[in-house]
Amino acid sequence: MRFLITLLSRKYLLYTVALIAVVVDQYTKLLVRNNMFVGETIIVHPALRNIFDLTYTTNTGIAFGMFKEIGPAVSVIATLVVAVIIYYNNQLSERDIWLRVALGMQMGGAIGNNLIDRLFLGSVVDFLHIHYWPIFNIADSCITVGVVIMAILMVREIRQEKLIRQFGSND
Repeated sequence: MRFLITLLSRKYLLYTVALIAVVVDQYTKLLVRNNMFVGETIIVHPALRNIFDLTYTTNTGIAFGMFKEIGPAVSVIATLVVAVIIYYNNQLSERDIWLRVALGMQMGGAIGNNLIDRLFLGSVVDFLHIHYWPIFNIADSCITVGVVIMAILMVREIRQEKLIRQFGSND
């Protein structure tokens, strides 16, 4: 129990979120690699046939299959990003819980896709297919959701600063 409390403490929250993201990402990719062949599509439910399915592809590019020619450089960039996130985590206030969650998701996604997959497999396993959108994976989703959380936090902070300036100017 004490270990769980330590993992969930604010300073370690980022690492806990990143670890969960990596484990879920790698486990789902392992399931795909062991149960599907490249190019195979599985219809999840007949009602979703034209909306969502599982399609096993590999990708040497970055998120959503973009920029295939720079794939190898992405591992170097991901390593730098992870290092910056770790450094930044130590600078954060104890109150920055949601920022730690967002950064943990981004770090977990970067480790899952750009370090583990690229270094050990040579490409990234993608399998989540929302029709009319590039095929992606859990790590891509973690990075995207982490960025969205950060954007929301930034907008909220900007609004608070405007209110403070506006309130301060009325005194």
